[in-house]
Amino acid sequence: MNDEEFIIFEAPIIQPPEFRLYYNDDGSVKYYCGDKSGEGNYIIIDAATFAQSRYDVMVVEDKVVPAKPKHIVHKLMPVQNGGVPCHKEDLSIIVDDEMNCLKWNLVSYEL
Repeated sequence: MNDEEFIIFEAPIIQPPEFRLYYNDDGSVKYYCGDKSGEGNYIIIDAATFAQSRYDVMVVEDKVVPAKPKHIVHKLMPVQNGGVPCHKEDLSIIVDDEMNCLKWNLVSYEL
């Protein structure tokens, strides 16, 4: 046998995964991603942080920190435009009649 009869394959170079945390300008989490296809602000995180994928954290100075607990109040408010059309006498009944209804929207307040 001579050298021309053998075909030698080299093993492909396997790149380790890059875990990313994409965040908004205020530091809140947009989403977690395991590839490089996202857009916007991001930081590279470790596998344990990626596995947790917590949305109750913030990004401050390129580090993941727990978000400060806030008191959040949700309230249904009547609105003129948009909202969910509900029966005038019972808010739990969603109606299709646009003329005989009240429209409600969920509003959240952070205290």
